[in-house]
Amino acid sequence: LVCLCLCLQIIGDKTKKYAFVSEGAVQAVSQILREALANPGLDANTTDLVIQSAATLGSFSCGLELGAEAVIKSGAVGDLTQLLGSSDSRLVTASARALRLLFQSSKARTLAPLSDSSIRLLIKLLHLKDELTAGVSASILAKCCEIHEQQDQIQSYGGLKAVMSLLQSKLIKVQEAGMECIAAMTKNDKDLALIVSEDLDSVSKLLKFSKMGKPNVKLLACRCITNISTQSDAREDIVKLRAHLLPIVIKLLEQLSDFHVPHVLARLLADKPELQRIAFDSNAISLLTSWLRVTHESGEEEQSYLKEGLLTAVGIISLNLEDARRMVIELKGIPTIVESLKDKDERVRAAACLCAKSLSRSRKAIKSSLFDAKIDGPLLSLLSDPSPQVQQTASATLCNLVLSYLPMKENILAAGGVRELASLSKSMDSILRLHSTWAIKNLLYRADRTLKQRVMEELTWPQLLTLLNDSEPEVQVQAVTIVRNLVFGKEDDIEMVVQYQNGEILSILERILSPTSGSSAEMKQHAVYAVSNISSGSDKHKEMIMQTMVLNSVLHCLRDQHSCELRVAAAWVIINLTWQDGADNAGVASRIERLKQMGFESQLESMVEDTSLNVKDRVMEALKSLRKHSPIEGTQH
Repeated sequence: LVCLCLCLQIIGDKTKKYAFVSEGAVQAVSQILREALANPGLDANTTDLVIQSAATLGSFSCGLELGAEAVIKSGAVGDLTQLLGSSDSRLVTASARALRLLFQSSKARTLAPLSDSSIRLLIKLLHLKDELTAGVSASILAKCCEIHEQQDQIQSYGGLKAVMSLLQSKLIKVQEAGMECIAAMTKNDKDLALIVSEDLDSVSKLLKFSKMGKPNVKLLACRCITNISTQSDAREDIVKLRAHLLPIVIKLLEQLSDFHVPHVLARLLADKPELQRIAFDSNAISLLTSWLRVTHESGEEEQSYLKEGLLTAVGIISLNLEDARRMVIELKGIPTIVESLKDKDERVRAAACLCAKSLSRSRKAIKSSLFDAKIDGPLLSLLSDPSPQVQQTASATLCNLVLSYLPMKENILAAGGVRELASLSKSMDSILRLHSTWAIKNLLYRADRTLKQRVMEELTWPQLLTLLNDSEPEVQVQAVTIVRNLVFGKEDDIEMVVQYQNGEILSILERILSPTSGSSAEMKQHAVYAVSNISSGSDKHKEMIMQTMVLNSVLHCLRDQHSCELRVAAAWVIINLTWQDGADNAGVASRIERLKQMGFESQLESMVEDTSLNVKDRVMEALKSLRKHSPIEGTQH
């Protein structure tokens, strides 16, 4: 009777709940439950006591984090899960409902994963598909997937099939719980998603739910279909369902009654430029930006998941669309995005970084809004963020910011950006090494001597050598391009590179260009352009090239039929080596003779009808230079 009175008093009244929790009521009720279960046989009175105790514990967990925490600390979870195996359906129902209320609390994340025996008992309840208890069980299992990723454990006992059967229930609440569990089980599991997609009855039922009913029902169905249609190996007919869902989800975005909506939209649009365009044309950017401003201004931490979804969706839509980026600027969304880079929640910071990365692909955005919003400061601080995902996206964004706009570049330099990037280039994380090396490469693009020296003081030559020999080919490509940018410019720029350790970097370029190196065409292209830039230097630099085996590799590149860019780069090497400025005609004549002896003239003659117009033009220039016709100005790349 005491438990019943207590339960009735606290239902829907947070103030009373808080008061009772503070006075130790949860511990007392938990003790009553434990003592009742200790009896070998439960009479009618004891059974009622257990039911009321379970209901009271569930009520304490509902809507009050302090109450949920007290229930967990009391040890009642073990007693409640034990009741799931009772032969009395009333006890099973009472315990299941209490557990569902507890699992709906954020404090549920502190719970240990449910045991195999508890999972089996919950799955057994799913077979009661026309009873509400089945829906309660499905909701608990959904939380087990979301919190502890127990979907494989659930599936090992036939859980997914049992959950899918709930779609055929006569009770809408049970159907909703079934969709909730399917969504949780298939979110990051392509094998389980495939099982659902192959069940035509389930897919048909989900499609029906997505078109009719209340918004929450539509959303649950959309979450399930999104999970199965966004898998990399999904069938074509399943993938096409993404286009079917898009207008439904955008309509749900207008109301935004659930935090999942922008996340579903983001997943639907990922890697689908045509759907991103449709979403933009359907006013999605305006809706997302508006909701983002409202959410940000509220300052409520519990809205972090919603904020993450909104930022992610904006970032995905604006990734490939300049129109979308322009609209974000016009709607004054950038200040909110920049502020979100400082959010306490790392998932929000990562999503804000994605937005910044997408927006930084627009030169207009960099020169105006991003610069005015002082995005460089927050981004640089994120290079040392505890979250690897945040670090990766922040460093990728900096790659774009430092490429062309000088004031932004100067701000980043002044704030110690190169030091941070140089430090990340030593990371064990290959993505961080790639992004940081890429950003340094962009910093050096058409840089003057002073900037090059500043960068190399922080990066250091030994570290550049390390990056040139990195285990990841993509990192090597960026490092080779750093060399290419360093030797672009004046003779002093070239000298700074070739003199290091008696030409060690030139030796690495020679190795990369060797026909047996296995280097990619992209890496070879940048290496050849680096050689070409060195060849545009002084006679000393030209002779350095002539004295190496790299010319044999350049000849091999001229013969490469797979990459016209590689053939163009190789032709520039010959043009620059034979450039005549009147200062040392004897040196030029000597180089021309040696190049002819190596077979360059005959090779170039065989290329005058190359299928690429650009190659043909460079070949004709190289031949003219080899034959001592009109002087040709040395050119760098």
